[in-house]
Amino acid sequence: MRHTSLLLLALAAGSLPILSGCGGHNGVRITEGDQQIGAAQTGTVIPVSSATVVHVNVFERLATLRNARGFTEGAFLITRDNTGKQTATLKARAQREGLRTADILEGLPDINDRAETVSASESARLSKIYRDPIQE
Repeated sequence: MRHTSLLLLALAAGSLPILSGCGGHNGVRITEGDQQIGAAQTGTVIPVSSATVVHVNVFERLATLRNARGFTEGAFLITRDNTGKQTATLKARAQREGLRTADILEGLPDINDRAETVSASESARLSKIYRDPIQE
C-alpha cells in the first residue's frame, strides 16, 4: 500500500508541469500576424481600425460586425479574409445595442473576415453607385 501511494504521488508530481504547460501566460497570446502587441494590463481598451464579421445572413444580405462602434452610419466598408483578399463591400447601418450590422452590397463576407472603412475617393465612388432610397 505504501509503495502505491509513493508511486501515485510521483506520477502526480511528474504530470503537473505537463498539464500546466499553458497556464504560465497571463492574458491572450497572439499566434498570427507580424506586429508585437505587447503585454497590456487587464481591462485595457485598445482601439482598432477594423471590425470582425461574426454573422452573415445570406438571404437578407446582412452582416453583423463586432468592434464596429467607430464606424459611422452609412460608411462603406470592405472585408478581407486572413490572406488579405477582399471578400465583400458593405454599408454600415445605424448603431444598435452592442453589435453593428451592415448591408452586403457586393461579394460575400465570411465569419472572422476583417472589415475596415474605404478611402474617401472610394467612398465617393460607391455612394454614386449605391444610393439610399429617397425619404418622402
